[in-house]
Amino acid sequence: MTNDAPQAGWYPNPDGSGGLRWWSGVGWTEYTRPNPAGQETTVLGDEPSEQPTTRLEEPTQVQSEVPATAAWPQPGGTWGDPATPPQPPQYPGYAAYTPPPQAPLTASGMRPLGGMFGDIGRITRRAWFPILAISAIIWGLVTAVMAVITIALIDVSALRRGLDAVGSALESNPEGDFTSAQGDEIVSAFSDAFNTLSPLGWGLVGLLAGVLLLLASTVQIGAVNRLAMDAAAGERVSWGAAWRSGFVAGFRLFGYYLLIMLFVTIAVIVVTLIIGLAAQIAPGLAVALGILAFFGTFAVAFWLTGRLIPALAQAVVGRRALSWSWRATKGKFWAVLGRYLLWSLAASVIINVISTVVSIPVGAIFLGTAGAATDPTGQLGLALTLNLLLLPFTMALAAITVIGIVPIWRDLTDHPTYRSIDDNGVPIPQGSGQ
Repeated sequence: MTNDAPQAGWYPNPDGSGGLRWWSGVGWTEYTRPNPAGQETTVLGDEPSEQPTTRLEEPTQVQSEVPATAAWPQPGGTWGDPATPPQPPQYPGYAAYTPPPQAPLTASGMRPLGGMFGDIGRITRRAWFPILAISAIIWGLVTAVMAVITIALIDVSALRRGLDAVGSALESNPEGDFTSAQGDEIVSAFSDAFNTLSPLGWGLVGLLAGVLLLLASTVQIGAVNRLAMDAAAGERVSWGAAWRSGFVAGFRLFGYYLLIMLFVTIAVIVVTLIIGLAAQIAPGLAVALGILAFFGTFAVAFWLTGRLIPALAQAVVGRRALSWSWRATKGKFWAVLGRYLLWSLAASVIINVISTVVSIPVGAIFLGTAGAATDPTGQLGLALTLNLLLLPFTMALAAITVIGIVPIWRDLTDHPTYRSIDDNGVPIPQGSGQ
């Protein structure tokens, strides 16, 4: 069978608008180009965009050779409105392909809340043990270091004497209405226990302890976020990768925290000076400024949380997480803040329930040993020991709050492995492999 259709190439536009339109050999395409007087045209086989080399000698005749029947699809009357191409033949036993339905996005361009809780569910199923274990290890080491420092810097015998004084006072006055002599004895004993260092020395110890706690928190966040990110995306959960991310991202987050604390400190100093000056001029104005500063502090805290909280996860995959988070949350502040506060509230309930269930029997065991039930001093000492031992457990549970940041971050990131929506804002179906 022969094909009498013209060869593929540039021909005068059949809609009469002037210029040239590319004929594919089967039908007109959407490709057009101008044809100034004297411009040459070519018959091309592949690329419409190549420059012509051969003049089209008889454009009118060529145009007339193009069949105006249904066998050849004709262009529409205007650019961008080509005729509907012929439908492919249907074969028995085969149905037309229908794309799977996609979950709609919210007005902010993020997934509905079901997407967040779906990620949290996958994280919990696939990575709950390494998340809790790594968190407990980190805070167990911190607890051990702080215990050693405390024992090394205080007078243990004076501390024991102070605890005995508190126990005797409670035994004679169960309601806590101590006499002046009892109060003086307690204050003197505890003062002796901590008089090993000057106030400045204890201030430095407190500063170092704060740095240690902050560093431990950032390392935990980095490690937990890496585990949660891999679990939510269906990737392999690796302890080694979690530790590496914990230290790398932890030090990044540590620097971010210090930067934010510096700005907050400067802001507090400035506001305090302004209120102090106002108090010298008009006390009523100072009170008004104090109230405004109080509520403004909460507003700024919520504002920074909504704009910067995704940086806790972004620090795991790259630098400049703060600037990235600021750009990524533009126009999505309320969506990010609402999701974070919702999960924080849910996580708080979960943490309190688990802590209560665990601490009651453990406390009963500790307080019921060595005559502690009847010895006020023993009760106080064991209570302090119990709180110290439960610190790793409590901080491990804090990881529950951390994992809620990952689904929020996945809705914002364009990382090819961890993103939850594609470049067009369409959610990626689970198991798509994208």
